[in-house]
Amino acid sequence: MTCKFVENRRGYNGAMITRSLFVCRIGLWGILVGISMGCVHQLPAHPAQENLKEPLVFGHIHVWQDKPSGRISLPELASLEFVTKDGKKRYHVDIEAASSYFFLPLDPGDYQVTRMFIQEGGFRSSAEVPMEFEVPEYGVVYLGTWRFQIDSPNFIREVEVKISSEPVKAIVELHARYPSLSLQPVVSALPEPSLFRSRLYEITPYPRFRWFNRHNST
Repeated sequence: MTCKFVENRRGYNGAMITRSLFVCRIGLWGILVGISMGCVHQLPAHPAQENLKEPLVFGHIHVWQDKPSGRISLPELASLEFVTKDGKKRYHVDIEAASSYFFLPLDPGDYQVTRMFIQEGGFRSSAEVPMEFEVPEYGVVYLGTWRFQIDSPNFIREVEVKISSEPVKAIVELHARYPSLSLQPVVSALPEPSLFRSRLYEITPYPRFRWFNRHNST
């Protein structure tokens, strides 16, 4: 009886070890998939000529503030984030300007801009901007001018986003920066919605003032 019990016990332990290894493998596979899905593709706003490919989307951003803010630095668009509609790829584009064109070689498909980041010296803010646009199989697509009108700093600060079309200026800029595309036809496809407002929240890093952290985020 004793010998049989020991053998059964050993078989039970072996089965438990095998099951544990299987669970670990599944867990590691899930982590790897999560990491691959969560990777953010960093894109330059102005790629080099040799890195251009079709399809290419381009547009112009402009940030301004109607009323003075009391802050030393004027606001600029630090960066944009967007994703494919199926959620498989995420992208981050550094702009770092109050007015600038951007040129993005993207894979065909449907995309959604998810978030924008505003920089004002040591102050940094973020807002959700759910704009959608489509990238065709090939060609050059003009996404319009994206205007971000920012409220002065307050506890319910907002940004108004307005999409408009200025194709003549945009095409001149495209050909001046990338002469190899001068013979390519340009199609206009403005994102939707073309006008909306969104809440703007202050985020870290904060300026290093002792009193600053006592203030609520705006």
